[in-house]
Amino acid sequence: ARSTLRAMSTALRAIVLAALVAQVAADCPKDVFQAVPPSVTMDTIPDQLEWKVAPDKTRVFAKSESGMVYIAKGDGTGLLPFVDETPNLQGTSEAAVHPDGNSRNVLEIISPSDASPFIILQGWGSYNWASRDMGTTWIQPCEIPGSDKENCFASPVGNTGSRMSSLFKINPEFPEYVLAMTLRRSCMNADAATGELCGEDLMHSSDFGKTWVNLTTLSDSRIAGFVDFDWAPVAPGTQLDGPEDHPGILATVYESNQDMIDGLQKSWDYNVHFVWSHDLFKTEHNRVLMCGNSFEVLNGDIYVAQLRDCEKYHQSSAEDKANADTFPGTEIALRVSIDRGGSFAETCFPVSLAEKGYTIFDYREDVGGPDFISVNHDEEDPVESRAPMGNLYSSDKTLQLFSLSMRRNVRFGGSAVDFINVEGIHGIYIANQIDGGAFSDPSVVSGRGRVEDFVHTRITYNGGGSWQSITPPLTDSEGKPIRCHAVGNGRCELHLHGESHWQQGSWKTRLGSVYSQKSAPGVIIATGNVGQYLSADANLVNTYLSRDAGSTWEEILKGPHIYEFGNHGGLIVAAQLASAGPTDEVWFTRDEGACWEGPIKLSNKMSVHNIRVAPDSIGDVFIIHGTDSEERDGDPDGVMYILDFNRLTVLDPKNNMQASAFTFPVCSDSDYETWSPNPPGAPGKCILGQKYSLARRKRDVRCLNEPDYEKKHDEATKCPCDAQYDTECQYGSERVDGLGDCVKMDDIDVGRCAVLECVEIPSSNLRAIAGTQCEGDMGDMDPDLGQIRQVGCDAKKSGGGHPILTFFIVMFFIVLALGGAWYAHMKYDLSTFVPERVKDAFEGILEKIRELTGRSSRPAGYFEPLGDFDGDEI
Repeated sequence: ARSTLRAMSTALRAIVLAALVAQVAADCPKDVFQAVPPSVTMDTIPDQLEWKVAPDKTRVFAKSESGMVYIAKGDGTGLLPFVDETPNLQGTSEAAVHPDGNSRNVLEIISPSDASPFIILQGWGSYNWASRDMGTTWIQPCEIPGSDKENCFASPVGNTGSRMSSLFKINPEFPEYVLAMTLRRSCMNADAATGELCGEDLMHSSDFGKTWVNLTTLSDSRIAGFVDFDWAPVAPGTQLDGPEDHPGILATVYESNQDMIDGLQKSWDYNVHFVWSHDLFKTEHNRVLMCGNSFEVLNGDIYVAQLRDCEKYHQSSAEDKANADTFPGTEIALRVSIDRGGSFAETCFPVSLAEKGYTIFDYREDVGGPDFISVNHDEEDPVESRAPMGNLYSSDKTLQLFSLSMRRNVRFGGSAVDFINVEGIHGIYIANQIDGGAFSDPSVVSGRGRVEDFVHTRITYNGGGSWQSITPPLTDSEGKPIRCHAVGNGRCELHLHGESHWQQGSWKTRLGSVYSQKSAPGVIIATGNVGQYLSADANLVNTYLSRDAGSTWEEILKGPHIYEFGNHGGLIVAAQLASAGPTDEVWFTRDEGACWEGPIKLSNKMSVHNIRVAPDSIGDVFIIHGTDSEERDGDPDGVMYILDFNRLTVLDPKNNMQASAFTFPVCSDSDYETWSPNPPGAPGKCILGQKYSLARRKRDVRCLNEPDYEKKHDEATKCPCDAQYDTECQYGSERVDGLGDCVKMDDIDVGRCAVLECVEIPSSNLRAIAGTQCEGDMGDMDPDLGQIRQVGCDAKKSGGGHPILTFFIVMFFIVLALGGAWYAHMKYDLSTFVPERVKDAFEGILEKIRELTGRSSRPAGYFEPLGDFDGDEI
């Protein structure tokens, strides 16, 4: 009887929702818009776009695959059409490849921040261009005959015959300072007879590329070669005191020629060390961590991957060191510094599997260190070892003992991890997980099936302390009941695509991932499907939206779309993705998907790759880019449209299609309401110890914000501690079921982590979540529940705060960028003289070139601007 009542209730709700959808559709504005012409048509696909905003001007830089550069200029009220800037760059070629076989065009647009006027256009060959004024004027290559030698940009390789092996790295605080790494000519087969040792040199410029010095040479043989490099983080307000005062440099290095020779065929090396220098390595450098092979700086925090048995190795005899069984050099540990390198703490993960790589997620500005780390483990089972997955861990207050939050989290490589935060509300995350049953499925075991077909989506409202499924909507965007048929004991749930489906494959297969913005707190958009598992078939994928931080969802558009926020969150623009075919229609909504207005017609059909807007999604001007659907020369042309909502034109069908400007009401204070996010089915409950009071626009008001709109102040008050919502599993425990109890893990290995010798782990299976803001106690619970207690060794420091950033540390090849490395790969046989890590780097670079047009996960959960890659993300 109860099941019959539930079915009747569900059917009644579906009927009511269908009636509401029909009513909203009837009330939608029916404006007819004038078709929008393309802003520019490119010779090839656009693969990078940089949107820069200063108080008095706006510049949007776009680059095509062939290295042509285009600029759209604005003064804050809109954007002028894109113009080809390449003719203003001396030495470029109209063809993708210069007659001498070298590309003379632009490889990458590099700038330290969205607001910085400093820009470097890194070329494929020896030519590079730069600007200190957002491209108003250009500093031309010094190598061009007749160039102004007092105002030119010199190639770091000079006339040495070496090649660039990294992207330029501009110091974010002192942009006149630039670093770059070069690959010696002896690493190329053609020059192997020179006798020079194959390696890489770090080049330094203190005058924005006018002159360069070789830091290997300055080290006076204290360094044989560089492996990785970055600028050392500085304290806020730091100033340079004179010409001999230089920003600090962090690097991983070989300290002797013999160590570098011995390391040619190694992936991880006991003789590569993490070092720091304050004087360009002119004097003895500070060896910070021995065997520190790879590192990353995340806005003040420093993460270093170090060989776990480093100390034992360097205390052993030469005979033992040479024994690969004794020292295989394959197991790494991650060390973290939150005091700009003053001290490092070792991170510990409870699973007794080797760690091959890490992806760091740092969302909190008020808490030091990472919030989550995704670990790529070396699984022993052959089926699991092939699976695109890793384990997701959350940190405790000490940043040392990481609790297992989710097994089998979907990850491809380092950046394509299906783990995304909901912007503006700390503690809510969405992740994709491979069902544990996939590994016993006969089709997967036999190799005929794929574990990727067994992925489901989970959401957490307490910072990963527990995970739950997403309840699907009852009706589709047309008001019809959604029908779903699960197999066996499976359940019909809503599953959403993450970074892996945005970054993998081609534009014919890519699907939009979970997306949110601080300017629209609680609003989440994603593509996905209702079913037992997540589908990658574009014919089965639709577009969904939640306006209550993921508690309830609606299907808002049929098929996969790409989407972008604008107008301080008051506007959403969407277009059909290329994976669903070409389109000439763009839609927009002013009420979070209840009503879609348009279509705004494009003058030609195109395959849409992405929609972009100014940083922070505050503007009313959007750029739609992709490829023209008409291939005139056998290769698709790139195309970009500028969609300015302050300059749209509507046509009146009742008055001979008379044109007039599109207008919209401006929002007032009465158009906003206050709401509080809650976990599903738990009204009044808090999220990580906080009760949020957030301002959002009323949904039935289709107004837009003024350009100078300032968001109302959101509030968060602290709540009493709750054992259900403010706890997670203790180190060494896990939830087998997403909402079940924490139980001791079978595969924990307490001997793997040295820090465990210094602490005492409580017997409780629970601990307070490090990020909870709850107050008081409840029974035996208080904010310090389950935290480890120091019983020996020196206490580790903690503190500091950092914006959202991600990175991936794996092998050495993450540090090698493009430029000359690509050139060397194409021109020389590297099989004899180049280290394994360098050869691996070239494969990563090839993949980088193929995948450059995708959005990335930096910051996590954010559709990164097109082509915004750092050298260390390759």
